[in-house]
Amino acid sequence: MKQFFITFFANLAALLFVLGGPLLLFLILIVATFSASSKGRHLVTIERGSILVFDLSMNVTDSPEHATSTDPLANALSGGDNTKSVPLHRLVNALKKAAKDDRIKGILIMGSFEPADFGTGYACLKELRETILDFKKTGKQVYAYIEVPTTRDYYVASAASTIYMNPYGEMEMPGLAVVKTYYKGGFDKAGINVQVTRVGKYKSAVEPFTLTKMSDADREETQKLIDDLWGDFVTAVTRSRPIDAAAFQQLVDTDGYILPEHALAAHLVDKLAYFGDVLNDLGKVAPSSDYARIPLPFKQVAIGDYINAGRTPRLLGERGSDNVVAVLYLEGEIVDGWGELTNIGGDRFASELRQLRKDDDVKAVVLRVNSPGGSAFASEEIQHEIIALKAKKPVIVSMGSYAASGGYWVSTYGDRIFAEPNTLTGSIGVFGMFLDVQKLANNYLGITFDSAKTGAYADFETISRPKTDQELALAQARVDDLYAKFLDKVSTSRNIPIETLETIAQGRVWAGSDALNLKLVDEIGGLENAITYAANKAKLGERYRVKEYPEEVTFAESLALLFSHQEEPVSRVKTDPLTREFLKIKNDLKSLQEFNDPMGMYARMPLGWDIK
Repeated sequence: MKQFFITFFANLAALLFVLGGPLLLFLILIVATFSASSKGRHLVTIERGSILVFDLSMNVTDSPEHATSTDPLANALSGGDNTKSVPLHRLVNALKKAAKDDRIKGILIMGSFEPADFGTGYACLKELRETILDFKKTGKQVYAYIEVPTTRDYYVASAASTIYMNPYGEMEMPGLAVVKTYYKGGFDKAGINVQVTRVGKYKSAVEPFTLTKMSDADREETQKLIDDLWGDFVTAVTRSRPIDAAAFQQLVDTDGYILPEHALAAHLVDKLAYFGDVLNDLGKVAPSSDYARIPLPFKQVAIGDYINAGRTPRLLGERGSDNVVAVLYLEGEIVDGWGELTNIGGDRFASELRQLRKDDDVKAVVLRVNSPGGSAFASEEIQHEIIALKAKKPVIVSMGSYAASGGYWVSTYGDRIFAEPNTLTGSIGVFGMFLDVQKLANNYLGITFDSAKTGAYADFETISRPKTDQELALAQARVDDLYAKFLDKVSTSRNIPIETLETIAQGRVWAGSDALNLKLVDEIGGLENAITYAANKAKLGERYRVKEYPEEVTFAESLALLFSHQEEPVSRVKTDPLTREFLKIKNDLKSLQEFNDPMGMYARMPLGWDIK
């Protein structure tokens, strides 16, 4: 690969020179070099007594920007600063730093989250919310201004000391809902046939392609999960605001979209005020300096600037040491092969784990898992390397919003597993799914197929016809075998008797609070808890530093990626309902595209878990 880059850029440079582009090439390299050298050293003046402005208009991810960016050249040239997508740990770091920073007098929360992919899940937001509550314990004030807050927005904003609401806004908190899309009717009309093999009463990932509505088991599971998540939300709100759970639920069921006057009467907010009124109030709390070149309503610093002001200290503060606690982010669908930046390629992450095992500076590893699963083959490839790594150094797992099925497969051998109460985990089950286009080809396109073969199963992988009963029996036997191995792995790693495990497996997804009681996880806590435990397990004391993986790619590699895979820039405009539904269908079908397991076997939680 290295030789490829050398050859590629040598030819590129020669071409640019011939075409009269040395100056262009020089400018590109200067920009890239300056960006790399200045990255993390953004100069920001922070006055004493400033308010830290936390605009929620972002997607909060687990992985660092460089590990998920779909625009590599822009990422390289901008130094990786992407205000649209911000890693959880940088926000947590900034808030923890601000709590101890004498220059920061308080926080203003405003705006509305923009969830995307696997980001901004409730487990992620819980960690953010707990950090804000810790900030308040220092005696500093937290203000929130809301206009049309969603459940996610209010989950975080409710931690504030004082909440302002626009008198013409409304609270979009009618409760949680999961609306799943079913494709069987459309597939039938198109002539696409789907056959499945599976193990587990609750293993419903295949059902959107085989049914037209929820099965009884899927409905039972889904209802229990959203009840658990909603219960955690209500508990959080009622602990921060002077309202009991029954009164809050009655208000939600009565209003649906809560009016400002009702929110004020129920003590969900403290004041009804326009944004200008909030600015005036904060101007009294943190008066703007008279010598400011551009007068501001109050002394302030945006959280993005605060993060980049020399970069916030590492995850747990500044500790100069050669001892490294590595944090490896596994976020997205698990796929066979190398994968892309937006998913978890089995080969790529197996390679990362091997490198961490061989790196003598790395004394412990924290796996931050935020994945619904995917390819069983890739999951096993990753787990195999985790077991080898664990033999040499501690491996601690921190679960994000999702760590289910294949996500649990790669987690189960951790020395200790941390999860949030609202993490979605478990889903210990396996399925196989096979599509054929015989009807589509025959009836609509006039295309037919024929074959010759030397073995009974030589054309098993064809999509030109349905699987025979004999082939389905073979596939079911493989699924049964894989499920038995999955159970055995969990039973061995978690010390749970097979008989007990069979009652809690069956493909069922559990909330983190239930998973703790079922011994599927060890402790309730976030990423920082996992890092602290890893450092203690490795007997590092306070002498360690935290390093993130996958590491950031070079400018040359980013430019090469640009030439091989270019995408449209992400729009910041809020999408309309029709577009959102189309994107949901697109994401479901993208998940179907990522079913690339070489054996056709999958350990994935159900599709459609977009909680409203």
